[in-house]
Amino acid sequence: MAQQQFGSITKTVSATGTPEALGSGAVRGHSFTFVGMKAARTDNAGKVYIQPASGNDTAGIPLNPGDTITFTADSPDDYFTDAQFYIDTENAGDGVIAFYDK
Repeated sequence: MAQQQFGSITKTVSATGTPEALGSGAVRGHSFTFVGMKAARTDNAGKVYIQPASGNDTAGIPLNPGDTITFTADSPDDYFTDAQFYIDTENAGDGVIAFYDK
């Protein structure tokens, strides 16, 4: 059995109403856990939205400051990439910390 490895991505969004991809697609993970924080030990001022598309006001999942949500792929061989998740914010400069398994 192999030891599980984890990594993290910190993503802030510079402008409200303009969702930004979590990354370029270079990071793959079986699961991603998002924390409503703009930096280590710094909660957001407002809600962030995790969504599967780049459009503003699409059906994003709201995440309050400090809250978490996890997305896990269906089978052990399936994965997500960081480019599949878009982050939208109520306040410029807010964001997420995303933890993923490698």
